[in-house]
Amino acid sequence: MNIFLLAASALALLYAILKPLFDGLFDTSPWVAKMLTPPDADKESAKRLMKFGQAALMEGWLSNVPFITGIVFFGAIILSFFYHWWAAIIMYFAATAPGVLTKLFWGRSVSYYLSFIHHKMVNRATDYKRDNDAERFEAADSYCKDLQQVMFLYDGSGLRPPTPKQLKDVPNGDVSYWLEAHDNHGDVKEL
Repeated sequence: MNIFLLAASALALLYAILKPLFDGLFDTSPWVAKMLTPPDADKESAKRLMKFGQAALMEGWLSNVPFITGIVFFGAIILSFFYHWWAAIIMYFAATAPGVLTKLFWGRSVSYYLSFIHHKMVNRATDYKRDNDAERFEAADSYCKDLQQVMFLYDGSGLRPPTPKQLKDVPNGDVSYWLEAHDNHGDVKEL
């Protein structure tokens, strides 16, 4: 029976380790998609373009990170339930607290997550070129160029990706908004 608690603890630790990567990728991809959405797009078109843009940016193993993180979290809770019913409640908090702390202290800047997304997009463009898929290659190559511009702009800024709540204030198509919204200390200015 103690093996269930030990396995649940290991999964909770793995969840805490994966949490910053999950949140960083999950926050960066819609932000980039929103920056690459034309500013003059109507609300419905902008929503659709952001959805497709985020899907294109997170295609492949990057899209599995949120899924795996969720499985690890709920796996820890379920395994601790096999130990005892009250252990599941404790494991919920025992996994969530370190997850929040690791996000706060080990969360990386937006440049780190942009490099992951860019690297994956470059690999995808190479695959499309190898397969002679000109249309997809052009789309992936265009995303690579856009991502390089964003990476160049935010390189060394130390800014973290905007949260979903903060993302609502970011206008479509404004690549430098997130830099301009922060002062020299990294605090968000009153908008």
